[in-house]
Amino acid sequence: MFYTLQILLSLASMTMSAHVADPGSYYRYSTQFQAPLSWDSLIASSLERAIESCQQSFKWQRWNCPSVDFIKRRTAPSEALKLNREDVYVASIAMASIVHTLTTDCANGVIAGCGCKDTPCAHEPAKALQLYEQHFGLGVGAIAHNQRVVGALLEQSMEQECHCKRQDAQGKCLEEQCVQVLKPFDIVAQELQQMYDDAIQLDGTTSNLKIMWQNIPLDSLVYMEDSPNYCEPEASGRWPGTRGRQCSKTGGNSMEERLSCQQLCRVCGFRVRSQHVRHERRCNCKLVWGFRLQCDVCVQLERQYSCY
Repeated sequence: MFYTLQILLSLASMTMSAHVADPGSYYRYSTQFQAPLSWDSLIASSLERAIESCQQSFKWQRWNCPSVDFIKRRTAPSEALKLNREDVYVASIAMASIVHTLTTDCANGVIAGCGCKDTPCAHEPAKALQLYEQHFGLGVGAIAHNQRVVGALLEQSMEQECHCKRQDAQGKCLEEQCVQVLKPFDIVAQELQQMYDDAIQLDGTTSNLKIMWQNIPLDSLVYMEDSPNYCEPEASGRWPGTRGRQCSKTGGNSMEERLSCQQLCRVCGFRVRSQHVRHERRCNCKLVWGFRLQCDVCVQLERQYSCY
């Protein structure tokens, strides 16, 4: 599965590649120890992170962000008038991950032509967004609006980070240097999931009216079409449906997990199956004769729930 995902990510990178912009036109210096900007490598690593984040966020929902479906939505996106909520989320989390990676790699001195002469170096997402738009181009209608939403989110997702610039002999900081940096990607992803939940559905017949786009705030993602229910498997295998999916009755840390058996099973017309699963683990370990580890085998029964 890992190698399959790598191949798909490489395909996504090649499919979306266009003219590679020269980052030197935006950033101030480069050194011989840095690597040139490689869009293929940056896109592949960014999409891996985006998929991992997406699957964690949607773990207990009917659409749980299958890797194959994510890549297909990314490489063959729907037309602006046919976007559903999941199309919009995939495009948004992928763009956010790419721009976040580009911004931080530049500031950290990973990419030639990026960064600044100061240490630490402030993050500049606005310049990374310019490079992104040069490489991928601008969409139209709903696609263009959602790109602007993601860009605005990243430019607002900044926090102050301080480092000690000068210490005394005892190690006490005498002078701090503070710069603005992007918040961790996990926090940006949480914001995008909330935007997914609050996304606005529009009537496709009015999608090209300029006045309409001017009145939609830049903190709202938009989509056009209703989503499938995801209960049944998609014909080409993009998602498997919810039969056989595990759900939770343990309370969990989120509302989605607490409601998962209802949403994954009963709403889709399936029953909830309860069974005990046997787990073996090492326990009561101790050193024998001072060098050999000796352990018992402890058996634990865990109750699991699934749709059938």
